[in-house]
Formats: sequence, C-alpha cells, structure tokens
Amino acid sequence: MTPDSILELLKQVPYPGFSRDIVSFALVKNVEVENGIALVEISVQTNDPKVPEQIFKDCHAVLDPVEGITHAKIELDVQEPAAQPGAPGDPAIKNKIPGVKNIIAVASGKGGVGKSTVSSNLAVALAQAGHKVGLCDCDLYGPSIAHMFGSHERPLATEDNQIIPIPAHDVKLMSMGFLLEEASPVIVRGPLATRYTQQFLQNVEWGELDFLILDLPPGTGDIQLTIVQTIALSGAVIVTTPQEVALIDARKA
Repeated sequence: MTPDSILELLKQVPYPGFSRDIVSFALVKNVEVENGIALVEISVQTNDPKVPEQIFKDCHAVLDPVEGITHAKIELDVQEPAAQPGAPGDPAIKNKIPGVKNIIAVASGKGGVGKSTVSSNLAVALAQAGHKVGLCDCDLYGPSIAHMFGSHERPLATEDNQIIPIPAHDVKLMSMGFLLEEASPVIVRGPLATRYTQQFLQNVEWGELDFLILDLPPGTGDIQLTIVQTIALSGAVIVTTPQEVALIDARKA
C-alpha cells in the first residue's frame, strides 16, 4: 500500500453536500504509510462542525476495510473560512431588499422550458404554506407572469414613487406585462435593461416578504448579471427539459 494508492481510495470520499471528492478539492495535504499504519492529513475551512465529522467517518469507511492497512489515522485541521468579498463588514457586500428575507432566482440557459410555470407554482405553493411571497417577472422581453395569474391591472405608485405590486392568489406580483399592452414589444438592451431590472427590485414596495421569487429570462445576459452583482441571492432553481440540447444550455447557465 502506497500513498498514491491511498489517494486513489480517498477519491471515493465526497465533500459533504457536493458531488466532488476531497482529493479533487485539494483538501488532502499529506499521506504517509509505515508498517501498515496510514496517516492522512486533511485541511478543511468551515464553520459547520458536521463537515469534518462526516469526512472523518467517510475516510475510515473507505480505508478501514482495505487489506494492508492495519490502522488508519485521520488528522483533520479545521480552520475558519477566510473572509470573502461580500462577507459581513466587507465594503463590497451586496444589497438586500428591505423587508425581504429570502430571494430565489428561477433560471435556465434555454427558453421555453417552463421557468415561468415553475416560478408561478413555487410562489403560490409557498403562499399556501403560510409564507408571505412576492414574484418578480425579470423577463423584460417576454413577460408572462401577468397572463399566467390572469391579472392585467396597472400598478399604482406611493408618494415616494415606489411601485405598488399587484396582488393575486396571495402573491405580490410585478411584471413588465402590467406596464405594457399585451401585443406591445419590449426593445431594451444593455444599460436600459440593467436600469429596468434594478427598478423592479429596488423601487417596488414589496413590504415584508418571506420569499421573493425572481423569474429570469433565458441565458446569462445583462439582466442575470445585474441581479447577481447587486443583490444577495438565497438560492436558485435551474429549470430544464430532458432533451440534451436543453440540458447543455442548463449546465452552462
């Protein structure tokens, strides 16, 4: 048994919550083998105590049954994660929308795969579960949320020029579809698309929300970049259909 063969075995140990293994993440810093005793030194940066515990158990599960290893000694060096841009106290921190606890983006690299359907059903399901929910149609070019909720009201504004979202099915809605006639095309690009997106996020009177769902247009253009650069997302849902051409675009997104 050699250090290289032990490294190969450790490729079976995934980092908790990921499909990649601890070797590909370069967490294994040293491997020594002497008289049947295997010493493995692993360095992990995390605040979650369950992560090193799981890695420790998984390493033993892989190495203990191997012939030629009488004892596996796993040494874990657990460190605090280094501060990242956007961390608390960092000047580059992304903005949060006042009153909104969680922001979830629904996206895909390909159009016509059901993003708006997923966004609408997710928003209504969360509302039916007792949460306060908003749904922002960020697809400026092909807004469909207004049609899907069967509402074509014109939004009003507050004295502070904040847009008041349209309520439907216990969900607060905002969409370009409320501002235009149904057959009117939307022709925006670059800075104008960025400006509209920022207004929908920051100049709408969302109030207190548990979840704000963002229905994004297909691709990874100006609108998507504006969102990820200016607000802190809690998570994302990538929508696709089973066709390979759709899966290729979904992986890119």
